Amino acid sequence: MQTRTNMKAWLFAACIATVSTGSSCDLHAQDAGAVLEAIESSTIAAIDKAEPSVVAIARIPKQARPNSRARFNPLSLDSPMEFDSPISDPDFVPTFYGSGVIISADGFVLTCAHLLGDPEENDYFIWRSGKSFRAKRVSPMPETSSPDSQGRGRSTVAQVQASDAFSDLAVLKIDAANLTPIEFGSTKDLRKGKFVIALGNPDAIARDGTPSASWGIIANLNRIAPSRKEATFGNKETVHEYGTLIQTDAKMNFGSSGGALIDMKGRLIGLTTSLAAQKSVGHAGGYAIAADELFLRVIEELKAGRLPDFGFLGIQPDDLRLSDREKGRRGARVRVVLPGLPADLAGLQTDDIIIEVNGAPIYDRDDLFRELSLPPAGENLRLLVHRYRSGAETPEILPLRAKLGKKPLRSARPSYAIHQRPRWRGLEVDYWTAISTEIQRIGISAPRFPQLKVAVSDIEHGTTVWNAGVRAGYGILKVQGQSVQSPDEFRKAVENLAGPVTLEIIQTDGRKKILTIPVPTESHSESS
Repeated sequence: MQTRTNMKAWLFAACIATVSTGSSCDLHAQDAGAVLEAIESSTIAAIDKAEPSVVAIARIPKQARPNSRARFNPLSLDSPMEFDSPISDPDFVPTFYGSGVIISADGFVLTCAHLLGDPEENDYFIWRSGKSFRAKRVSPMPETSSPDSQGRGRSTVAQVQASDAFSDLAVLKIDAANLTPIEFGSTKDLRKGKFVIALGNPDAIARDGTPSASWGIIANLNRIAPSRKEATFGNKETVHEYGTLIQTDAKMNFGSSGGALIDMKGRLIGLTTSLAAQKSVGHAGGYAIAADELFLRVIEELKAGRLPDFGFLGIQPDDLRLSDREKGRRGARVRVVLPGLPADLAGLQTDDIIIEVNGAPIYDRDDLFRELSLPPAGENLRLLVHRYRSGAETPEILPLRAKLGKKPLRSARPSYAIHQRPRWRGLEVDYWTAISTEIQRIGISAPRFPQLKVAVSDIEHGTTVWNAGVRAGYGILKVQGQSVQSPDEFRKAVENLAGPVTLEIIQTDGRKKILTIPVPTESHSESS
């Protein structure tokens, strides 16, 4: 039966193509009707499978009066809040709203980070399958309420696990069990023209736990999200500004952000976002964050309550010159190699053309950035480079290996995680490349210290480390005479040290020192 239906679908598609060229078609009307019924049945089945996993989310500023409702302004994400009725009212409509997707049976919910705003300043309410859940930044004692007139049931406190501005992904946790998590599909076989369905909470109308659906095709892939006017390459707020988005003609109004873009088997292939369309209100189609390798890596970190990191090579890339493109060349040209950083240590040079990263072809600088973002900091990277000698038409082909640093991130949108990086005696460390201001301040000295990988990202005033002379931005070369090559190596080196500890550091003026950190006094408790 399935084979027969597939054959009819193929015949129907062929018939449409034939008629469009002015030729005749012999497909009988009853066959065409059967094909349409099969498509309709597949669409219904896909929605039935995925919609129990899609939720509605409301964002309520903490300064709002409790148990109150916002007057709805559908065109503004930043309008003032005015309240005049309880949140438990069936007619409650929030000013800030969106969608989410259940990704585990025990209550993890995936959404867009821009929907949450600052978790320090907001509470969140989640509706799914007839129930409402209250999500907050921190978990106090559980709150309960009696069922309302629509049977939304028990209201339960949860927490924001983590929200990452750069990937624009966030994970909430609700107090629930036996939920229906979304099934993940593959993004490797996505093509223009593939049928897709968007499920979400447009215009805040899915508060009864029933997401709204729209149907369409994939219009394009690797689309670029609009950036702020002042953003430059290497200084963009999200990875999607380098071209990661799925474009679809499935209609998405405000509130669709955080919803599910599914294939015709009901599997998640993207997380819908209206952020890319906000500059053109009433945009007919929409966009989705592709559920690719980077997507999956990031949400695992967010579920664990940690912020992900992103690879950093230490170059200023550029697109190829017109003369290169006219010769059929492809790749990203290295305009500047920052001294002492991973690219420099790997042997990259100015005017090298990177044509592959870990086997993936590179056509322009956006491709390069996307591929550099896939692995986390500390990973080894395989590069294939074309190097043109003066006057030569044929390039030297160089396979190079680089160990990635961590990308310094700059965003007006806050990131948040329940698990902050651990501190030792009031000291917090990170990859040196992530301390962006210090790259500029001591980058010129970096060739003198190619082994420098770790730096102080924060320090508590008045601790023994502070009193010993360590400051934020200082590099750390050694602990007890042993070199450290990553923040994890530093933490492992100090975790069992109870007495005084020697650190070899580099100050922001490039001078190297050896400092002894005394044992913390009992009067000053320091985290470990």
